[in-house]
Amino acid sequence: MPDNDLPTIYRAYIDCLNGQDFDRLGQFVHDDVEYNGERIGIHGYREMIEGDFVAIPDLFFDVRLLVCDPPVVASRFASTAHPPVCCSGCL
Repeated sequence: MPDNDLPTIYRAYIDCLNGQDFDRLGQFVHDDVEYNGERIGIHGYREMIEGDFVAIPDLFFDVRLLVCDPPVVASRFASTAHPPVCCSGCL
């Protein structure tokens, strides 16, 4: 796939997440990735994403809108995930 085909690359990244194929994250995420302004690196990013799937087993990223204006990608998701039911003390 051409390096400049951002929609295809982005959808492959989302497929990687949805398939929980975390060994492929390095194809889409930089080794020094930052999250909310903090450098967490690829290992921290993977741990975070894996934790999301543990907390919400049916998590699925459904891209509803994808806009690419290189080098920027913007996306809107719909989610059908159901977080685990918590005890009434957490409400």
